[in-house]
Amino acid sequence: MQYKMTFKYNKINLVPLDAIRTINSGQVFLWENYNNSWYGIDGNYILKLTINDTKLYKYNENRRYHLGLENSDIHYNSFPENENWIYHFFRLCDNQNKINKTLSKDHIIFNIYNKYKGLRLIRQDPFQCIISFVCASNTNIKRIRYMLKNICKKFGKKVTYNGIDFNLFPNVNELAEASIQDLIGCGLGYRAKFVRSISNEIKNNLDLKSLKDMKYLNAKSELTKLFGIGNKIADCVLLFSLEKTEAFPIDIWVYRSLCQYYRWMFENSSIRKNKKISEIEYKFVHEKVHEYFGEYSGYVQQYLYYHIRDSNKRKW
Repeated sequence: MQYKMTFKYNKINLVPLDAIRTINSGQVFLWENYNNSWYGIDGNYILKLTINDTKLYKYNENRRYHLGLENSDIHYNSFPENENWIYHFFRLCDNQNKINKTLSKDHIIFNIYNKYKGLRLIRQDPFQCIISFVCASNTNIKRIRYMLKNICKKFGKKVTYNGIDFNLFPNVNELAEASIQDLIGCGLGYRAKFVRSISNEIKNNLDLKSLKDMKYLNAKSELTKLFGIGNKIADCVLLFSLEKTEAFPIDIWVYRSLCQYYRWMFENSSIRKNKKISEIEYKFVHEKVHEYFGEYSGYVQQYLYYHIRDSNKRKW
């Protein structure tokens, strides 16, 4: 079934939000630029952003973005219509004073924070987030986008919005009924069996909304029971969709960043920059980071992750 609807624009002024940088920071993967507006898929929503200042907003083929934060207007709307999605999606109601305090903990993170001011954590659809980061294991962002787009085309509902055809992200029932062969056909490879198993488990036994009300460690324990989900994927899901701002996903980029800037945290330990981190070491590092940065450690993670990838000129 196809849908088509016209929405009014809503206009807001946002000082602490660099929307374009945020949607291109490795948290979400289904955003595209069409005619100087950005469209994103979040579950059964199509989200639209337009930056209303050509001096402040620049876009080029290499996915390098520069967006001024002061005196810039963001126009936003969605299908179906939801006037408040931008506040929810970009976590604009988080305690900014506490976030600023966390990101001013020392000169290292303070300087990184000022360099990328406006980068925020995202609160996205939990099921889409899980599947996204299962697809993200052992690959690059270009490949992640490829797999997720194929999943949407194969299993998601087709919607026409502003004259552009989109496919929504499939719900848990649609992916639970998918065949392994069809998932492999979407480019998932060995991840196909994880996606099928996780979808069935969530459909039959796990209420994702209930995880928001659990304490961090309890929610993480539930997620890591799912076939194919380990510490890092669980922390990504908890941080980017389930309200757990103390979650601190540790991939190779964050690990290198910690070893480079915060080596003193791990003195007398086996943690080394050029060594793959074990599950036990992951837990140890996470505890040390949380002890130092506190309840908004997740913001620190995102800034460190963005900084080290940007410094190495990695494409988003």
